[in-house]
Amino acid sequence: MRIRSMLTAPTALTAIVASALALSGCSAPPGAEDSSGAGANGSLTVACSQQEDFCQAITAAYEKKTGSPVTYVRLGAGEVLARLETNPGEFDIWMGGQAENHLVASDKGWIEDYISPNASALPAEYNDEKGTWSGFYTDSIAFCSNQDELDRLGVKAPQSFEDLLDPGLKGHIAMPHPATAGVGYMAMYTVAQLHNGDQTATIDYFKQLNGSIMQYSKSAATGTEQAGRGETAVAIALDSDCQKAIDAGYSSLTLSYPQEGTGYEVGAVSVLANARNGEGAKAMMDWLLSTEAQDLYADVPSYAAPTLPDAKVGESVPKQDGLKHVTWDNRDAADSRTEYIDAFEEQVAGSSEAK
Repeated sequence: MRIRSMLTAPTALTAIVASALALSGCSAPPGAEDSSGAGANGSLTVACSQQEDFCQAITAAYEKKTGSPVTYVRLGAGEVLARLETNPGEFDIWMGGQAENHLVASDKGWIEDYISPNASALPAEYNDEKGTWSGFYTDSIAFCSNQDELDRLGVKAPQSFEDLLDPGLKGHIAMPHPATAGVGYMAMYTVAQLHNGDQTATIDYFKQLNGSIMQYSKSAATGTEQAGRGETAVAIALDSDCQKAIDAGYSSLTLSYPQEGTGYEVGAVSVLANARNGEGAKAMMDWLLSTEAQDLYADVPSYAAPTLPDAKVGESVPKQDGLKHVTWDNRDAADSRTEYIDAFEEQVAGSSEAK
């Protein structure tokens, strides 16, 4: 019987503390907006939906800069939504996770709209017009494959979602669960867009794919680590997570994209309603949208691309400009989320065919 879920958090792939300390000494470039004085004496509690080392390094850098004590909890986007449901005042700011999930939270009254003075420097696609969220990084859905395992199975690295249905990959694919990891829902919404929004066709595809899934993991990065260790042949993942695993020493990994088009993430930040330190949350959001903060990504390293055009990009960060992306409507993705996830749990992962 194959395992269908994973309850352990991903291990960091880089030296967390060393990165955080190295980042904390960086200074703002001339002309950078700095609103960090607001709320500087108050503590901040962050819900962080990025990789562990990114969460620790960025919050440590902000704490060093402002003197504000910062604590964070690393949670997938679905987990943040669940925590906000039960305790909406637990966090001051949500840092990371796909923009559509921030819209879901806003619909439930859990976000305080705030337009940062630094948001105007971002390209339009990285801002919500009402100030519900702004984007501070971006990356794309990809296939993260172990070339040694592919060779052993006699299959090629997938170049399309249809390639994932190759009988040779049966039982050798990992995918994050859409209910707990935003990347899992991103994969669903990508396939939906490729089927012109046809939910029946989308669910039918995942029913076919279900027999090839070794595991629906709780966390987005789990599958890349499994592929890196040769426990699975292919992981549906973010390109940034796959590249991070490659640079961490998983040299058998190879990165490919669905040629018919792929989905992309706007990693968002938002100020949470009922925050104990709302002013401090706004100040931290301002900072995350500054060149000073986004220049740090290359040193964490996060492998996601910064959203500010003038921010430094790390050498290994997957290039986003040349990729073929599906049409991505954050509002539609948010509105469709519950219906798609319910259908996935009832008809795919929870079906009698699931092993």
